[in-house]
Amino acid sequence: MPDTRFSLAMLKEHLRKYLVIYMVGIALCLFGTSLLWTTTRPRPDNDESVIVYMVCGYADAAALKPVSADMLSRCRAEDPRLQQVDFQWLMFGEDENDYTGSMLLMTRLAVGEGDAFLADEKGLAALVQSGAVQPLDDLAAEGWLSEYGLEPYEVTLEDEESGERTAQLAALRLDAADGLRALGAMDNRGAYLCLSTTSDNPETTRRALEILFEDLAKEADHAGTENP
Repeated sequence: MPDTRFSLAMLKEHLRKYLVIYMVGIALCLFGTSLLWTTTRPRPDNDESVIVYMVCGYADAAALKPVSADMLSRCRAEDPRLQQVDFQWLMFGEDENDYTGSMLLMTRLAVGEGDAFLADEKGLAALVQSGAVQPLDDLAAEGWLSEYGLEPYEVTLEDEESGERTAQLAALRLDAADGLRALGAMDNRGAYLCLSTTSDNPETTRRALEILFEDLAKEADHAGTENP
């Protein structure tokens, strides 16, 4: 008769054979749950909300709740239809072998969610590759957010068929936005701001971001005063 008694050696052998299957199953369950929640949860229409995704290895979206409340209050004075301003963290790139974050990001992009992104280098690369990033050439020419030290960042795109390479202003550098780090929201060094190509509320999104960086500048000044 086969030995059916539990043992540590038996558990190790079982995991060696089936661990990959378990991991894939867990990832698919998370993907399905996120897709179901994303497509069925009650929420304002896309043109009545501003959603900023934080696409990076670690972020604390809750740290920006007071700022999002100020953004909502001030933006509603100009756009009375606005019902929601929210920050959400999408973990991405922490582990190169973990595809869950990538699957969740692609799910959100597929359903057209997200008006802007605060992304680290890996997150930005994924967003650019997926075609989710709006060119900022015109806004950069106008000096949008330049008073807060956010400098334009250029990427090179290559056409898969022709091999032609073109430059595009895809994001603004967040290295000067120390308020993000002061609040404990995310590490702004080496991070970027970019706008979504699928936003249904682009004008209000830009206004909300102007308020965001105004508040972050005040927070950075306050932190600098407390810690000279």
